[in-house]
Amino acid sequence: MSDIRHSLLRRDALSAAKEVLYHLDIYFSSQLQSAPLPIVDKGPVELLEEFVFQVPKERGAQPKEQTKDSVRQIIFSSLFSPQGNKADDNRMSLLGKLVSMAVAVCRIPVLECAASWLQRTPVVYCVRLARALVDDYCCLVPGSVQTLKQIFSASPRFCCQFITAVTALFDLSSDDLIPPLDLLEMIVTWIFEDPSVLQVLMMLQVHLTEKNLYGRLGLILFDHMVPLVEEISRLAEELNPLNASQEIELSLDRLAQALQVAMASGALLCTRDDLRTLCSRLPHNNLLQLVISGPVQQSPHAALPPGFYPHIHTPPLGYGAVPAHPAAHPALPSHPGHTFISGMTFPFRPIR
Repeated sequence: MSDIRHSLLRRDALSAAKEVLYHLDIYFSSQLQSAPLPIVDKGPVELLEEFVFQVPKERGAQPKEQTKDSVRQIIFSSLFSPQGNKADDNRMSLLGKLVSMAVAVCRIPVLECAASWLQRTPVVYCVRLARALVDDYCCLVPGSVQTLKQIFSASPRFCCQFITAVTALFDLSSDDLIPPLDLLEMIVTWIFEDPSVLQVLMMLQVHLTEKNLYGRLGLILFDHMVPLVEEISRLAEELNPLNASQEIELSLDRLAQALQVAMASGALLCTRDDLRTLCSRLPHNNLLQLVISGPVQQSPHAALPPGFYPHIHTPPLGYGAVPAHPAAHPALPSHPGHTFISGMTFPFRPIR
C-alpha cells in the first residue's frame, strides 16, 4: 500500500481517486483466491480517506472476499462504512449523491450495494441516507417520486431496506418527522405489489423457535408502540368532527391486525395490562378490544411469565368463555365476526 500511496501523491485529486478504486479492485480480487470472507483492514480504508475524501491519515494493514459482485460489495463497504471520524460527513454526502443517481438511472449493482450497506450500518447513518433520498425524490422536484417508485421491480431488496430506514426516520415525534403523502402512497403501492415486507412477521415464529428465542427476544420494542398509538389517538380526535368514523375504524382495525400478528409471532413482548393502558386512549374498536383481551391460541413452545404476550391469554367473558353460573348471565352474546386464532388472517378491507 505504501508504494501505491507514493504513486498517488504525484497525481491530481481526480486521477488519484480513480487510481485508488482501480487498485482496490485488483487488491480485493486477489484476496478472493485465498479467503472466503472479506476482512476490511485499515490500509485500503486509509487510502480511500486520503485520496477520495481528502482526509490525511497514517498508514497500516490488509483485507479479503469472493466473485466480482463480492469485490463490488467490499469496495462499496470500504468507501462508505462509517469510521467515526471527520471523514464521515464527506462519506455520507457522497453516498447520498451516488445512491440518488443510481435511483435516477436504475443502476442495480449500486442499489444492491446500498441495500447491504443499509442492512449492516447503524441506524443513525441509515436515516441520513433515507433523508437525502426523500429530499431528492419527494420534496425538491414535484412528481419525481415516480422515478423512485419504479425501482421496486429492479431492486426489491433495496426497497425493503429503504422502507426500514424511512420508518426509523419518520418517527412522528414532530411535524418535520411526518412522512410526505407521496412517500406513503409509494410505499403502500410497493407493499400491495409484494406483501412479503409484511409477511416476515408470519415467518418469524418458526425462526425464533428454531433458535430457542421464541418468547425471549422481542424484536418490536413496546416503547416504539407508544408514540404510534399517541399519534393515532391525536389524529382520531382531529378527524372526529369531520364525520370520518369509517377511516378511523379502518385505521384501528389495521393497528389491531398488526398487534395480533406481532404478538402471535413473538415479535412483540408486553403485558396485557400495559397494552390495555396504552390502547385505552384510543376510540373503541371491537377488533382492537378482542386483541388486547385475548384469546390467542396457546403456543406449544416455552411459556412466558404470567401476563405476557404472546402465550398467556384468557378469553374475556362473552368471547367463548363458559360462565361459572349460567343463570346469572342469561343473555351473554357470543362474538359475532372474528375467529381469533394465532396465525389466521383477519377480514381484509382495502384502503380507499
